[in-house]
Amino acid sequence: MTRQPVTLDTLPLYADDMAIGAAVLGPARAKEWVQMTPLLEAKGLPKIDAWHGGRCVPLVKRYYYALNGIEPGVPLAPDGVENPEIWKRKGQRRQA
Repeated sequence: MTRQPVTLDTLPLYADDMAIGAAVLGPARAKEWVQMTPLLEAKGLPKIDAWHGGRCVPLVKRYYYALNGIEPGVPLAPDGVENPEIWKRKGQRRQA
């Protein structure tokens, strides 16, 4: 039986830090992520919700999108820069 990789999209709505760490850095480095959480919280990572016993995974995902300048549904790179100056032909007149 093949094991599915852990991703933020496969986690429940609220997950513990080990599960989130495995999704973010991979299972082998999950403990590293757990150790980084105080620093990440100071930079805006959502805190553990006491009622649910974990962090809200969609907010964690939003945190990482914002951290990396990613907006869902928006291309990662612009398709080009518009330069209206090149549309003007120097030295040439339009004929009517």
